[in-house]
Amino acid sequence: MKSINVLCVGADSEFLDTLSTRLSNENENFNVSSTQRVNDVLDRISNNHQRIECVVTECKFPDGGEMDFLQALRSEDPELPIIIFRKRQETITRGVLAAGATDYLQKDNHESAYALLATRIEAYVEQYRSDRTPDRIYEALEAATEGIGLINNGGRFIYLNEAYAELYGYDRKELIGAHWERLYPDDEAHRFREEILPELRKEGTWSGYSHGQRATGERFPEKVSLAQLEGDGHICVIRDVTDRKRNEQQFETLADNLQGMVYRAENSPQWPIKFAHGNVEEFLGYTVSDLESQHFTWDEIIHPDDRKKVWNTVQEAVEASEQFELTYRVVDADGQTKWVTDRGAGVETVDGAVEAVDGLITNVTDRKQHELELEWKTKAMDEAPMGIVISDPSQKDNPLIYVNNGFTEITGYSEDEILGRNCRFLQGPLTGEESVQEIREAIAEREPVEVDLLNYRKNKIPFWNHVQISPITDADGELTHFVGFQNDITARVESERRVEVLNRVLRHNLRNNLNTVLGHLSLLGENPDVPDEAITTIESAVVDLLETSQKARQIQSQLQDVSFQPESLHVEHVIDKAISHGQSINEDVEIITDIDSSHTVLASESITVAFNELVENAIIHSTDTLPSISVTTETSTVSFLHEQTDADAVTIEIQDTNSAIPDIELTRLLGEEESPVHHGTGLGLWLVNWIVTMSGGIIQHTKRDDGGNRIALTLIQANG
Repeated sequence: MKSINVLCVGADSEFLDTLSTRLSNENENFNVSSTQRVNDVLDRISNNHQRIECVVTECKFPDGGEMDFLQALRSEDPELPIIIFRKRQETITRGVLAAGATDYLQKDNHESAYALLATRIEAYVEQYRSDRTPDRIYEALEAATEGIGLINNGGRFIYLNEAYAELYGYDRKELIGAHWERLYPDDEAHRFREEILPELRKEGTWSGYSHGQRATGERFPEKVSLAQLEGDGHICVIRDVTDRKRNEQQFETLADNLQGMVYRAENSPQWPIKFAHGNVEEFLGYTVSDLESQHFTWDEIIHPDDRKKVWNTVQEAVEASEQFELTYRVVDADGQTKWVTDRGAGVETVDGAVEAVDGLITNVTDRKQHELELEWKTKAMDEAPMGIVISDPSQKDNPLIYVNNGFTEITGYSEDEILGRNCRFLQGPLTGEESVQEIREAIAEREPVEVDLLNYRKNKIPFWNHVQISPITDADGELTHFVGFQNDITARVESERRVEVLNRVLRHNLRNNLNTVLGHLSLLGENPDVPDEAITTIESAVVDLLETSQKARQIQSQLQDVSFQPESLHVEHVIDKAISHGQSINEDVEIITDIDSSHTVLASESITVAFNELVENAIIHSTDTLPSISVTTETSTVSFLHEQTDADAVTIEIQDTNSAIPDIELTRLLGEEESPVHHGTGLGLWLVNWIVTMSGGIIQHTKRDDGGNRIALTLIQANG
């Protein structure tokens, strides 16, 4: 039960203390206070903040005046419960009771007297509250600053408060019994009849904006809230929003001068837009009327994955009476995802409720995409399988300001141990000064550089580092940073060195020893105990090894100064060099050509070596006294299945009349896998495959019907 404010009044302080204590003990809902001053009683009764709901008194005052006391109370509040509580032997006059006492109880020392008093207080206060409820409602309606009216089913006012009448400039008596249409211009009255009232009857409530008409004929904007009543009519609450509309007009003027979209939206999960201004159509593909007529709510335009975030963020700010700012995704009329930044705040009503939010939405798609691009690029750099560093040349000693995970893994140093230091801390006693100087000069000249040098890990173990450094400039061409890439090539360098040593052994030591073997074979031939067949077999094997060694030397010599970068080459020039090479081997060779002089291909300069090898191979394996070779060209196409595109190409065919190339040797030419036991020895054919495939070409081999080989090389045709 709600607490009851009880006031004990009397001249005897001992009586007041006992009465207050006993009543508080009888009912914990009693809020008991006491006073000996009559004027204090009247002040307390008229205090609406903590209104007295029952007075308990002995009604004994030193100078009499009991009648005056009761009459004063009754003039202040005619319904207030007043209970006289006296000793049994003390009498009370009929005049005192007639003056306005609600009840009279006799007290004694028995507990039941106070229990009975508490029960009577509770009963009288309950009745008092019940009798006052309609009065309080009426008082509240009259005190309201908003216009409140009751309209019957016939559309006539049966009640309206003073605020309602004043809003339209009428006396209240003029409007009681009048039809509501009296307060609206014809167009608005038509709107109420055709749209608003049917919706009210259907939904039970309606809320929105309209335009009323004052007694002077002046139109003004108003906020209307309607609620259907059970049985008869509806209640109407009106608020003048002239000042708000004026502010909105100023808001619109500001919006027209801002880049973006200014809006006001209802503070509900669907975010219906009340008005919007700015480059709405250009930005979203929707018109202002699309949004304001709520053909689309803003919630529908927000990306589905961001709707909950937007609602929660805005509500947290609104509840804290703070501004909000957040970035999220929207979907425009074409279904494209865009990024926006939304800044705004809640709009509070006079009663503190937040019915709407005002905000400014700006398109930040380009900026967000740039941020995402930077984020992915940074992630790619962080996780790249190589070392990446960035240095700042504007600082002393060009210190490192960024290192990725790959660099820390290669060097063994942590990020904290690296940042702020020049990269030279990786150098050691065996680091080549020539490579270091090359880096210094490139940095001084702000030029890119690429070197291999020996560096040292944190554990002092050396490793070979392939370093690439490039300058970074701003839009004005000014140097801002250097970026460096590091790859641990220790395994490659060691492999190259082993191959180099092995190559030297094979080309020099083995060759010298094989020549010694050949010299001693002639001595073995004079020995009748050594079969000629054995000598011939040994001699053949030694000659093959010497020829292979010689071939390796020739290949190294041919490739030593050749570029492997693709470029546009005239097929005719390449074939002419191959023909000259063939004629240098056998001047009697017959080479027939059918070449389109306009054909150009995209290939590395080393492709000439490949054609030289094919022509040479056809000549040295020919069994004819006069070897015959034909070289032809024709256009073709190459298909790129993953891109579903074709590219123009040139196919060069080299045909001979020799015996078919053995399958075991074709594995080298066609790049097929060799078995561990059976493998070819044709270094030249292996070289052809390597060069052609490095140029993006295709090699095919077919046997001619009339005997011989047909080798076709297809290369991408150069543009122009």
